[in-house]
Amino acid sequence: MGLLLQPITSDDDFQEIIECEWTAYETPYNGFKEIYCPALGTGPNAREESMKECRERQLADHKGDATSHWFKAVDSDSGQIVGGAQWNVYPENPYANGIDHIEATWWPEGEGRRFASMGMDQWFGPRGKRMNKPHVLLAICFVHPAHRRRGAGSLLLKWGMQKADELDLDTFIEAAQPGIPLYLSHGFREVEEYWIDPKVENPSDEWKQLKEKIPPIPWMFMWRPKQGRYEEGKTVPP
Repeated sequence: MGLLLQPITSDDDFQEIIECEWTAYETPYNGFKEIYCPALGTGPNAREESMKECRERQLADHKGDATSHWFKAVDSDSGQIVGGAQWNVYPENPYANGIDHIEATWWPEGEGRRFASMGMDQWFGPRGKRMNKPHVLLAICFVHPAHRRRGAGSLLLKWGMQKADELDLDTFIEAAQPGIPLYLSHGFREVEEYWIDPKVENPSDEWKQLKEKIPPIPWMFMWRPKQGRYEEGKTVPP
């Protein structure tokens, strides 16, 4: 029972790939998922409706972004999608004019949207400092918990690393803690730890509830130099 790496070429694939993404980010819990793709509402269909909104938004973002390349890891016997990754290839500096504020419009107006928007800015803000050059970015990477330790993560890294070497570009990852050992094993280096931790003065009760639901989220900025070549004291980190 092997795995295949395939590009996502149809809208139908996004149904299964986003279901896999949600399951992966819920096991173990990934707080960023609650900011970027929250399960809002309380009714019996709340999760399904929230997932539908997330799927449609990610699909629209992908279609509207020429740098975006989605891939799936597929079980060769069952045809099941067991993991996915989104790579962005930037042959030119995408942050030459800085980073725009990201308004989390997928949240209803109010404290939730304010909290999520601040979290998005904390996540994307360092890109203007660290990624202000042509590069390749692993924006999203996940594996279904039932199919981990089969090599799907390494398979999903393959395309982007090869593309970076082909173009002679640096490669970046904003890594959640569970993925760091995998990325280290493929030549990525830890550069700096960041936190998503929205704060305000005199927080409301709703804000406090959000902080309980979404505690501070650590993530590691990781980097693989051009061609994977690093010389201590000579190669300058971003």
